[in-house]
Amino acid sequence: MSAFALDRHPLAGFDLRPLVPAEAADTARALVALDPWRTLGFSAEALQRYLGRDDPGLSRFMADCGDWPAGVLAVRRPWLRGAYIELLAVFPDQQGRGMGKTMLDWACGQAKAAGETNLWACVSDFNTPARAFYARQGFTEVAPLPDLVSPGRAEILLRKRVE
Repeated sequence: MSAFALDRHPLAGFDLRPLVPAEAADTARALVALDPWRTLGFSAEALQRYLGRDDPGLSRFMADCGDWPAGVLAVRRPWLRGAYIELLAVFPDQQGRGMGKTMLDWACGQAKAAGETNLWACVSDFNTPARAFYARQGFTEVAPLPDLVSPGRAEILLRKRVE
């Protein structure tokens, strides 16, 4: 199986499975209610296009707890001698249960199995909880990227060495 294969991946307490285009609209509506997308002014339509478009370099997964979606993960590979977490979200009713950490650990394991040396992510400069979360998972802040997504805001490029 290749890294980030679009298959069902059983993890602790939930499955990661491919996000199907029919789920894009509901997922996008859930995301725009959350930060950073809310503060950055993303529209549900824009996120729906992102989640549903054909993109062979992007693997999109739904965290599935049986009868309900619990979060979403999108990973781009290859990207700067590694893989890039383009989107990671755990929906509010599932937060605080270790699901985000589990998804990151899985992504790190997939990158390592593929021989990658880096796992990358970006976080909005104002998103203090996300910055702390990624720091706890071993990511270091590499560089600010001013005005990347929104004028007057910076995204912080994060890197975790995969060893």
